[in-house]
This record gives sequence, C-alpha cells and structure tokens, in this order.
Amino acid sequence: MADTPPDDLDAPVDEMAEIDDGELDDVGDQVRDLIDDLQDESDASLRSAIRYTADDYDVLFLREDVAETLSIPEREERAETLIMKGLSDPPQEGALFDFGTLDATMRFYDNVLVAHFPYREWSGIVFTFDRTEAPLVDLVNQHLE
Repeated sequence: MADTPPDDLDAPVDEMAEIDDGELDDVGDQVRDLIDDLQDESDASLRSAIRYTADDYDVLFLREDVAETLSIPEREERAETLIMKGLSDPPQEGALFDFGTLDATMRFYDNVLVAHFPYREWSGIVFTFDRTEAPLVDLVNQHLE
C-alpha cells in the first residue's frame, strides 16, 4: 500500500469527500449512479468509504464512532486490509471473460457489510456499512437465514 498513510486517518471525516468526475470516466453508469447515491447518503449505517489505487488511498469518510474505537495504526491496518481484498478482485478476470466487467463485490460479516467497486485494474472504492442497518442486508438476510 502507500509508503506513508494519508494524513486524514487521524481525524474522522464528517462528510463524504467529493470524487472528481474524471476519476470515474471508465466506471459504468449504473455503478457511477450507485456511488453517487452512496456519496449523498446520510444514513447512519455508512461506516467508512475509501478510494484506493495500487499505491495510495484516501479516506473519503469515517464515521466518528467507528474512528473512536480504533487507534491510528488500527485504522491504517483496517484500510490496507480492505484495499487488499478489493485488489484481489480485478474488474476483468481472464477465465471469466464472457461474464463481462466486475462492477462490485460484497462481503457479509456478522456486524459489517463491505462493498467494493473496482473501476480500474488497480483502483476502486470500498464502502463499509453496519450490517444490521444496511437496506440491502434485509433482503439478503431473508435468503441466507
């Protein structure tokens, strides 16, 4: 990951940072709309949002109560772990060429939902949500329980 962590890990971010339109040029319209909606979302279930590339990342949003439970080294480790998970699922997978481009992956943990949106080979955005409050969780829970 980044040689030095971003400066923004030491304080929670109250509002989602803006994403420049040019950064999402190669993102599909449906995924772009979803990212825009998530960026506008004020729901308490959003825990964090991180934009990443192969060698750097920016914390776009970190909810205050989440920030308070983690030390700065723990925040760095958590961000880097989430990013590594995202990098392991590239938008194009050779053996799955006929599936098309990967728009998103979701990981359901007991307490947290993680949603990755890769938009280039080594770049993406990851959002984390409280699992108990994320609307998508209700639908998935109906089918998984």
